[in-house]
Order: sequence, then C-alpha cells, then structure tokens
Amino acid sequence: MKNRSGEKIKLTSIDELLGVVNEESAMEIEISRIHAFKNHPFKVLDDEKMADLVESVKVNGVLTPVLLRFDGEDGYEMISGHRRMHAATIVGLELFLQS
Repeated sequence: MKNRSGEKIKLTSIDELLGVVNEESAMEIEISRIHAFKNHPFKVLDDEKMADLVESVKVNGVLTPVLLRFDGEDGYEMISGHRRMHAATIVGLELFLQS
C-alpha cells in the first residue's frame, strides 16, 4: 500500500460551504434586504438579555458583523446574527455590517 502522507488534501472552506466564495469579506447591507432562511430554528426573544443588547447597539452600534449568504435574487439570508439584527431593527438602524 502506498504511503499518502505527503499528498495535499484540499479541504472545503467555510466560505465555499456557505456559498460566499470570492465575496468581499465585510460590507454594509440594507436591513430590509435581509431575511431568515426557510425553516430556520433560531427564535429571538424580547427578554432582559435582548433589552441589554438593544441598549448596547444604541450606544456602540453592532460590534460583531453578522453572517449572510446571497439568496440569488436581491436579498440575503441570515445565517448567524438573528439577535443582533433584531436589536438593530428595534434601534432603527437601516444598514447592517455583514462578514
């Protein structure tokens, strides 16, 4: 049996898995163009923690970009960052930073 330890293995990147190959690493997107992906399991609660996040977004803005994927039309599917988007919407932000 041939030893294959010297062969290079190409692993799929997270960007390739999410369909964002060759996209800019960070950009601003209009919140109105972002929607949850079909049958997403993430539930956002308007609880005390959300109130804290809303206050943080008011004071500091959104510090960590969300993860989106182009939907093939004119919008984006939210992959990660549902709570941040909800807080940004409550605060009244119109643009959102995505990575």
